Formats: sequence, structure tokens, C-alpha cells
Amino acid sequence: MLLRRFRTLCDVVLDTTRKVARLEAASYSAMSPIERHIALQIASRKDGVFQPSYDAWRVTRINKLLALYGVEWFAGKRVIELGCGHADIGAFLAELGADVLCVDGREENITFAKLKHRKVGRIDYLVADLDGIFPALGRCDLLVHFGLLYHLRDVDAHLAQCWELADEIVLETVVCDSLDPNKIVYLDRDVPVNSRGLHGVQNRPSPFYVERLATAAGYEVERCFTGDLNSGTFLYDWPHKDNGDLGGFSHRRMWRLHRSSGAAILSQDPNLRVAAE
Repeated sequence: MLLRRFRTLCDVVLDTTRKVARLEAASYSAMSPIERHIALQIASRKDGVFQPSYDAWRVTRINKLLALYGVEWFAGKRVIELGCGHADIGAFLAELGADVLCVDGREENITFAKLKHRKVGRIDYLVADLDGIFPALGRCDLLVHFGLLYHLRDVDAHLAQCWELADEIVLETVVCDSLDPNKIVYLDRDVPVNSRGLHGVQNRPSPFYVERLATAAGYEVERCFTGDLNSGTFLYDWPHKDNGDLGGFSHRRMWRLHRSSGAAILSQDPNLRVAAE
């Protein structure tokens, strides 16, 4: 009796496996050459921005954008996404009706983004080194600045250019655990990965370093240090110990930066203090 049941179970499993294989084969054969290329890349690569953990993390960051602005706000707005990787967030906003420019320093990333989102309208792409004087991108209604700042050689010079692009910025970065608004640590990290910087350098500013620069540029600072952004090892609601810990890639902060249209940019006083929470 047990042997008969076991054989029946094996037959069911084998039949199900064959059906799944036939469905997968049919689905694969129905793909266009570009769709097959994209699917094979995603299935075979786990490096850099192909890392599967990015999918869940992208969801939390998109949800935060929707919580800040709402779904309808994006229609007709001009959005620039800096350090876009495969431009998944930019493509999402384009489908909401925004006119999106996605910028990344790696041509490999932009090429894949163009293939992946080739059916999405209202989106354009640019390869540009953002770790220096980058091209004039024009003004926009929203600057999306996720996961880029800590890959740069000169945070102050980079942000000075960003302040010229938009009065509305959502900025997210890795930071060090410090309450000092003048603390930033630069590191040599020569890792040629498509999610890292172009020049083998990383930095870890304190959260209050970023807030000091933004406040001096005339922005109101809204902190998004909330648990709804947490994804895997990426944490946003961690408590400060003020011990200088660099936190790997886990200690992250996000802000909405806003200033009134046409507001004067304040002189950047290096002694300006931003109160810690």
C-alpha cells in the first residue's frame, strides 16, 4: 500500500515537473530576442545592480516617494534621477506621467536600462561622470538622488551643482554614525562593480554634514529616518551612538529637501550647526 502511494506521488510530481517545463519552454520561445537577453542577464548575474536584494529595497524607496508626493503629483513634472543604475525608479515615475532623465556614469548600466525599459515613454538617458563637473542638465521639478553621494570624491562640489537643478530633492545615502556636522570620512575602495563609483573612492558623511550643506543652500530639511524604508541590511531608523562607525552599507539616511521657488541660496557657512535629534 505504501509503495503504491509512493509511486503515485512520484508520478504526480513527475507529471507536474513536465508541465512546468513545457510552460517555461513555451514562455521562453515566445520571448523576443531582447526579452530573452534581459531575462538571461537577470537570471545569470548577481553582481552590482543585478543583486536580487535591490528589488525589495527599490519597493521601499518608491513607496516613500509616493508617500511624500502622491501618485498624481508626478504627471507632467520633469524629474532627473542621478546615479540611476538600470533606471527602474525613473521608469516607474515615467509611467506615472513624469518626463524623466536618467543619468549614470556607466555606459553598461544605461545600455541595459534602454533595453529593459524600451517600451516606456517619457524617459531619456545620459551617460555622464557625476564625480566632477557634470553636463548642464537643466532645471527639474524633482531631483531623485539615491545611493550616489557616498561614491563621490568631493561631496561639497557635487551637491553645489545639484542645488542648481531643483528646489525639490529626495536624497538618500550611506552615512557614518556621528553627530558632528563637519565630519566626513573619505575611503579608498577600488571595486570595479557596476553599482559603485567610477574612481575607486567612497565617503561617509555624518547625516548632519549633509543637513548643514542643504540648510546653507536654502533648503528646508525633512528627515525620513523611518522603518518603512528598511530593507534587509539597509537600515534608516537606527539610533545614533556617535561612535564614528562607518556602518558598511547599512547605516543609511534619506531626506526630502525643499525650498521656495526662487529662494536665495544662503552663503555656505562652515561653522553652521544643525541640531541633532
